[in-house]
Amino acid sequence: MRERPTALITGASSGFGAGFARTLAAEGHDVVLVARRGEPMEELAQVVEERYGVDAIVIPKDLGRPGAAAEVMENLRQRHHDRVDVLINSAGFTQFGRFAELPEDQTLELLNVDIVALTQLTRSVLPGMLERKRGIVVNLSSNAAFQPGPLMANYYAAKVFVLNLSLALAEEVRGSGVTVTALCPGPTATGFQARAEMEDSKLIAGRKLPSAAEVVEWGWKVAKSGKPYAVHTTRWKAFASATRFIPRSMAARMVMKSQDRVGH
Repeated sequence: MRERPTALITGASSGFGAGFARTLAAEGHDVVLVARRGEPMEELAQVVEERYGVDAIVIPKDLGRPGAAAEVMENLRQRHHDRVDVLINSAGFTQFGRFAELPEDQTLELLNVDIVALTQLTRSVLPGMLERKRGIVVNLSSNAAFQPGPLMANYYAAKVFVLNLSLALAEEVRGSGVTVTALCPGPTATGFQARAEMEDSKLIAGRKLPSAAEVVEWGWKVAKSGKPYAVHTTRWKAFASATRFIPRSMAARMVMKSQDRVGH
């Protein structure tokens, strides 16, 4: 009997990660769920196991802590379950405020989650995928990757890294049977904004945002097609294209105005 493929999904307690877990489980993947909060993942694991007949492994882990990504892979090795066919790097968070005023420990945590853990997990699973000549890596970048982002400087810069790393890897693995895709959605209703206390940002306030489920459905279709990257919705595609023709300093000024707090 053929062994079911395994998908490793970070940020799986809510938002994009939970959505990808449901989608991949529905397609017959065993799922490995990784996030800080264990309880929501335990509930999700029970749902997908009962509904889709797959196995779900829950690994509560704070990817903002140095070494956490390696601990995830060691956990799977000890379970003899370290063959990963799909990697969804969706864990991430932002800070909202002026760079010089933000807590330094939180800044380092952001870089660990949004850059370091993503890079380490990708490096851990890619050799096996290449050896088997099949595999999909999905990295959550953002429309933020296309311009500097005052008031979210670290996050915007991190998403540039994610996009460019993904594009480079996509070229390196071209023709191997393995694909790497960077997804670049715009603001989405995931709880992401609440954690950063930025609901009163002009970028968010009063706007109807796409749902996480909508973005996941789009993103998984893009990833299965093997595209190196994609931007969600016509609006953000146009914005990403336009930023190529705007001086970077002007783009930074525009972003500052567009996402400052309402009333500022």
